[in-house]
Amino acid sequence: METAASDCPVYRITIPGLLRAKGRPRFGNGRTFTDAKTAQAEKHIQRHAIEQIGKPCLTGPLHVSLMINIAPPSSWSRKKTADALAGRILPTSRPDIDNQMKTAADVLNGIAWKDDAQIARFEALRARIMGIPESR
Repeated sequence: METAASDCPVYRITIPGLLRAKGRPRFGNGRTFTDAKTAQAEKHIQRHAIEQIGKPCLTGPLHVSLMINIAPPSSWSRKKTADALAGRILPTSRPDIDNQMKTAADVLNGIAWKDDAQIARFEALRARIMGIPESR
């Protein structure tokens, strides 16, 4: 935990791997359920969050910043990779960043905050960096 200039606590959580977009709810046998891949991704995020910050379950309005790091595809040329790393080519591929934000916000309910409705400000950025596995 870090402390910001305003003495508000700052929690930083690093989740390795691709941040999946929230899957569409599935319906069957008169009930609604989350698909297996989304459920697995949610458990992965929850496990890492609890290991790193515990369960502070913050209350009140929140400011959340989400940084999604993506490796440039190995098929790209050196020039295109360099342009991407310099921020001249921005990641605009799927999954949509708003769906990734929804996954992060929903999954941390009851762990980082009581409810994601508390998020008054949400900033998200996808950037290309080296040294992480390529997204698929």
